Amino acid sequence: MKNRWLWLLIAVWLSGCQSGDIQPPDLRLAVDGETIDHRLGTYTWSTGGRGVVADAAAPPLLVKNMNPHPVAPGAKLHLQFDDRPLTIEAGVWNGGDADWRPVQNGIITLPEKKGAYIYAIHASWKKGDAIYAFFIEVR
Repeated sequence: MKNRWLWLLIAVWLSGCQSGDIQPPDLRLAVDGETIDHRLGTYTWSTGGRGVVADAAAPPLLVKNMNPHPVAPGAKLHLQFDDRPLTIEAGVWNGGDADWRPVQNGIITLPEKKGAYIYAIHASWKKGDAIYAFFIEVR
């Protein structure tokens, strides 16, 4: 009987330690109605008295196995989160950082110049913040 209670106690404790459900809101990216694939990077998130700090690789490593999504020069990328962030900034990844710029109305104007671009998006909420990465090719 003691063994059963011990296992029950361990199971309850372990279920409270799982952090898989503690993460930032989902993001949807689209250009001309087509979904753009992306990856969730580093984030911090807290809810219900629990929190998570998740470190990830830099955006180039996050997207290295992705094919770039073809887009037209100057296309408009639309961002939609499950929960609206307080702030959003985005930029082309260049070396070790992005050229961060505020995102207005959930729209990013993509480059005019042809080429491949890795973008990073940084969004902040009261519960935390997150980095997302995607890969495009302007054709």
